Amino acid sequence: MTHSSRDHAAHWGLSCASFLLFTAVSVLVGTTSAFGVVKRDTPLLMEKLVLGTVALPNVPGGSFQLLSDAYERGFCRFDLARSYGGGKCEELFGQWLDKSGVNREDLLLITKGGMGNDKYGDPNRPMCSKESIQSELSASLEALKTDYVDMYMLHRDDPRISAGQFVEWMNELREDGLIRAWGVSNWNLKRLEQAHDYAISRGLMPPSATSPQLSLAVPSDEVWPTTHSLSCPSKVGEIEWYKANGVEIMGWEALAKGFMAVPTLWREHEVNLSTFHGPDAEIGSETWRMQRIQRAYCTQLNYARRRIATQLAKESGMSLAQVALLYSLAKGEHVSVLVGADRCSHLDEMAAIRDWSLDDEAFNCLTAATKKSSVVSRVAAEIQEAKEATVSLQKKVLVTPSTTQSFNETMISSVVEPVLA
Repeated sequence: MTHSSRDHAAHWGLSCASFLLFTAVSVLVGTTSAFGVVKRDTPLLMEKLVLGTVALPNVPGGSFQLLSDAYERGFCRFDLARSYGGGKCEELFGQWLDKSGVNREDLLLITKGGMGNDKYGDPNRPMCSKESIQSELSASLEALKTDYVDMYMLHRDDPRISAGQFVEWMNELREDGLIRAWGVSNWNLKRLEQAHDYAISRGLMPPSATSPQLSLAVPSDEVWPTTHSLSCPSKVGEIEWYKANGVEIMGWEALAKGFMAVPTLWREHEVNLSTFHGPDAEIGSETWRMQRIQRAYCTQLNYARRRIATQLAKESGMSLAQVALLYSLAKGEHVSVLVGADRCSHLDEMAAIRDWSLDDEAFNCLTAATKKSSVVSRVAAEIQEAKEATVSLQKKVLVTPSTTQSFNETMISSVVEPVLA
């Protein structure tokens, strides 16, 4: 992300006064009308709001203060990775944990490994091994100044290694007391299903979480090399499979690098066409990162979703970021969101959504990328049909492509484009 986009994204926080006004008005008059935000019967568990740490080295006020502020506000679950900052993020977190006086048992720490020195998901990176994973985890534990992590995740898949082999390795780490549970990041459903079945058939612990890209913004392609996304409506069957099999979904880039946080970020007329049609920049460069982000998120349908979400936010007294987070959480009770923050206002804004949810009309309009009732109804019906198909196929049975092939971004585009014209 460029400095200008960072500056824009840094100011997406909703003022406390605005949100308090929203809360007061909602309590007095209620929010029962269609296409809106409604009060939850019980607050969302804070564990559903996972605080990302990739930006810790660049926090303006210092990482120690931000982490302390987060803990004071109830944040207790933190997402880390050995590759973040070359280990710097884990070191900063470990220093805070060591000096803050916070009880380790009050925290839920997630860290990821298995990529070695690869920073960008190169499929041709050196093959990981039992020994390399053990080495990475050991380095993580030392940096974090803890004897164990609550969740250890394989940051990328390596299809050169059988899913069953990964299951064996992860269970050995658990038996050694180094991890409490394990999961995967950016694995497709077929591979996770193989790992799940292998573990169950042998009385081993299966993966209990998966971390794909999940956002209101549906990426047009891989955001980053060898990543996996569940944002497209066509993935509803996959999301239901995870629910049926007790697998938590922890969605990353819930705000699409600021696209679903700042209404004016990367406006359609501001995005350079060379971003989409020009040659790829050098891997790892700022230009390369911007190309990947804008190619993935700056699509006609995502701009339409952002306009609808911005309208909903304005009418509800919320922010675009809050609406976007509520959308991801509405995908299922087994869904959590990973969100970064670099100031207290961001923390307050995230914590404030615990009492709210989107009504069905708002969710369906955002999914369909239109408020046209005929399209929204059709999309809602397709989603329900796919969910019912998953249930009828029983637990642990993969939804075949034919079940959901009619419901995808192409289908939505064909009915929405005339509306947007």
